[in-house]
Amino acid sequence: MWSWKISWHREEGLLAWDVDHRTLPNFDTATCLLIAAYSLAFLILLSGIARQHFAKPTPQDTPPPLPRNNHVATWWCSPIDALGLLMMSGVFISFGLSAASADGKTPEQTLTPSLLIGNIVTFAVLVGAVTTIVYRRVRPSAWLGLRWSQWPHFFWIGPCAVMTMWVVLVVLNASGYIAWMERIVGNSSTQDAVALMRDSKDSWSVGLMAFSAAIIAPLAEEIIFRGYLYPVAKSFAGMTAGVFFSALLFAACHGNVPLMLPLFLLGILLALAYEWTGSIWASISIHFFFNSATVATQLALRAGWFPELPST
Repeated sequence: MWSWKISWHREEGLLAWDVDHRTLPNFDTATCLLIAAYSLAFLILLSGIARQHFAKPTPQDTPPPLPRNNHVATWWCSPIDALGLLMMSGVFISFGLSAASADGKTPEQTLTPSLLIGNIVTFAVLVGAVTTIVYRRVRPSAWLGLRWSQWPHFFWIGPCAVMTMWVVLVVLNASGYIAWMERIVGNSSTQDAVALMRDSKDSWSVGLMAFSAAIIAPLAEEIIFRGYLYPVAKSFAGMTAGVFFSALLFAACHGNVPLMLPLFLLGILLALAYEWTGSIWASISIHFFFNSATVATQLALRAGWFPELPST
């Protein structure tokens, strides 16, 4: 009787009705797009690994060509870092999905002072975990290029990159891309952190958010994404796959689908800055000036120093 019923349902195209839809997760468009982005990131990583594995070996009498502008060392990476990559990726994937599922709540509800302090502590723990994993093999100064002889570049690399990203955002906004993505996912592209700093009446929340965005995020995210995830991905899958994997993961982990494309481009810029200079200070500079400019703009709007542009 059971098999006849299943066969009949298949014939009538009604097999799906045997599924209790109340037990299935309710994925909205934004969550589905984030899952697709994460899947694409790991597909890029796996394709790079396969390409590395099946690459034709270089003849022993011909030395391999030295890559240009390749300054991020991967000699310290080991197979155990594959587990570290998966663990850190899993943590930030959960962050992105949680941010996407918070729709319908106000920034004051999702970013309370206690939660912001918890986020700062979480970042500190994650940076400590990454540092502990790497420390026995390479010291932080050599790992992250902390002794950067060209450190004055810190003060112009960041502002130039920020201007570039602002041009990208203006072009995407003028082309209608941002508004189109907002209609698809049904959400605003304004991040909760931006709305909180602009509108919140809680000065503690505003201060903690500004400190977290301008100081904690550039340091912690760059150490984790560019300092650890990128070189590990590069060691297993090559530089190109490593750049795209880390950039796409970085973009999706913010949980803001309308801004995922510009965040992806920013992630590429951050990885290339680290690769070209060999110092994490370069990517920290870009991240710091980018976030600080946003913080300063929102605080200026909050203080009424200049009128807010009307929304379109």
